[in-house]
Amino acid sequence: MDKKVLRKEYFKKRADIQNREEKSEVIRKRLRELDIYKNAKSVFIFISYKSEVNTHEMIKMIKEDGKKLLVPLVIGKEMIATEIDGIEDLSPNKMGILEPKKGDPVTDVDLTITPGLAFDKDGYRLGYGGGFYDKFFEKIDTTSLAIGFDEQRTESVPHEDYDKKVDYLLTDKEFIKF
Repeated sequence: MDKKVLRKEYFKKRADIQNREEKSEVIRKRLRELDIYKNAKSVFIFISYKSEVNTHEMIKMIKEDGKKLLVPLVIGKEMIATEIDGIEDLSPNKMGILEPKKGDPVTDVDLTITPGLAFDKDGYRLGYGGGFYDKFFEKIDTTSLAIGFDEQRTESVPHEDYDKKVDYLLTDKEFIKF
């Protein structure tokens, strides 16, 4: 199936998920218990937007836990990890997504928490089509953890040679190592 068609289908499917806030909280609590999180000194996490798993409380948790907090900053066609102190360091970009106004690239990233629209049984994720995370994983040696709602899981998503698998998937129902 065409990625564009699938994206549209999974945007709707994710938007229709009930109890997203409660499920986001379950994911946050489960994240805190994972060894890959506990052992990470630096955590790169996306800033949730619209119907994604809400990461705002996770961002506070990362700081509370004394970890280096890294978030995405898109410069042209590239995404870098940049350090912030908290949500208050962010402002909406032209698409309305919160991001830092500026920042220096950080390449020492222990754990990267990624969004997605759909996640398959082999560790592939259907993203938004910009390839930002695939390019990031090409350059940065990091453990990758996708987070999403259980309803976003599927048997298979189409992928190209340049698409990178994630190491783990955490949903409100399970934790999977690929």
